[in-house]
Amino acid sequence: MEGALPILPPPDIRMIVDKTARYVVKNGPEFEQRIISSCQGTLKFSFLHSCDPYHAYYKHRMLEARAATN
Repeated sequence: MEGALPILPPPDIRMIVDKTARYVVKNGPEFEQRIISSCQGTLKFSFLHSCDPYHAYYKHRMLEARAATN
């Protein structure tokens, strides 16, 4: 299934994913780890985990954010 588009989150979650992806690209993987550590047990940032259905969309948005900064 290579090349398949990631599952698109609903608009409210998409806003959080998009903003988080931009901040992680800007501030580095340590920032992502701080979010994961401080938000354990909450669903708001569950897309940061590879088992989440929106994780692929998050990674896709990170790639786009990196491309935009180059």
